[in-house]
Amino acid sequence: MAEFAYNNAVHSSTGKSPFKALYGWELALTPSNVPTNVPEADKLAMQMEAQWQEIEAALWQSKTCMTARESGEPINFKIGEEAWLDAKNVKLKTLSPKLSEQCLGPFKIIEKISNQAYCLELLPSMRIHNVFYVGLLSKKVSWMQKNATEVVLRVKWKGYGPEENTWEPWENLKNAGKFLKKYKEEMRKKALGAAKALKGGAVL
Repeated sequence: MAEFAYNNAVHSSTGKSPFKALYGWELALTPSNVPTNVPEADKLAMQMEAQWQEIEAALWQSKTCMTARESGEPINFKIGEEAWLDAKNVKLKTLSPKLSEQCLGPFKIIEKISNQAYCLELLPSMRIHNVFYVGLLSKKVSWMQKNATEVVLRVKWKGYGPEENTWEPWENLKNAGKFLKKYKEEMRKKALGAAKALKGGAVL
């Protein structure tokens, strides 16, 4: 499923997903939202939809971290500021290697050791040293920033099937403030959940 999510994700360089670039049409992996008379089937469909959304979120988060690393610009953090931690050197149990290069956090900066190292406020369950090279850290982009980074969200429209899902920029969703706030909190919980999985169990 992770491979399908990657192949069906739009790449910024081409404006198309690898699947569409190859076959000319998008792959609809998510199940229909039309209820059936089989409770087990409905439950399975909901689980598949949730896994699909989680994988898409992880891929988007990984892309954000990679962009920050490739910019080559020196990053300076302030005490109390939050930062994402590159997980490539942290042992994280995931179902797919494609999801291992994601970012954990965000974590609060509690001390500046030098221009090259910072101390993070990690979760107690992580049980790892909390001083990291600045190259493994990236800025937490505010969800309300308009000029720094364009944020687009995958929208599932009520009353329509998954084949009608569209990518919408943040400014087109101003009337859905309640749902955007809920989505933001869910993404934060998932990121923290991934961090808690360190030496504590697999991410399912």
